[in-house]
Amino acid sequence: MDENRPNVSSGKQRDKVEKVVTGGVRQKKKSGVSRLGGMIVPGDLDSAASYILQDVLIPTIQRALYEMVCNGLGMLLGQAPRTSKSSPNGARVSYRAYYDQKNDRRDYNSSKTRTAYSYDDVIFDRVADAEEVLWRMEELLERFDSVSVADLLDMAGLPANYTDNKYGWTDLSMARVESVMGGYRIRLPRATTL
Repeated sequence: MDENRPNVSSGKQRDKVEKVVTGGVRQKKKSGVSRLGGMIVPGDLDSAASYILQDVLIPTIQRALYEMVCNGLGMLLGQAPRTSKSSPNGARVSYRAYYDQKNDRRDYNSSKTRTAYSYDDVIFDRVADAEEVLWRMEELLERFDSVSVADLLDMAGLPANYTDNKYGWTDLSMARVESVMGGYRIRLPRATTL
């Protein structure tokens, strides 16, 4: 691994991070449930709530209101109520425009596509070591706008591979140290593309 590596998000050069732990550290494979949950569940609650509200609830309410108004006016004028599957003039509905509009909105909301990256949990024997690593990660984030999985592994004294430099975090506000069986770990949001 390079001694000097670029910070992918800001373009600044920075030195390789040194080991900061004094106690024992090991990696533990994530369980199948944890890996699957990380792939299915959105990265954070805010994005899940936003998706449900903007892409599910609001369009559903809009369609229901539209149907109620159209059917109410139609019944006042003596027409039979429409079913939700028919279009106003009986023609076929093109869903292509809806699909394109949804993709345009998704591209507008995120400047670059974020994909999840799975790595093994880092288990610290001492809570002080886990807290020190988290503190140093926050410090790197403040200086360079991102911190990578490789930075985490380097601070823990564990081997990192080239791909670990391309994934990490730009927000650690929800990160915390927690007790697990056999030690302590830093509970981090999903690592995404930097």
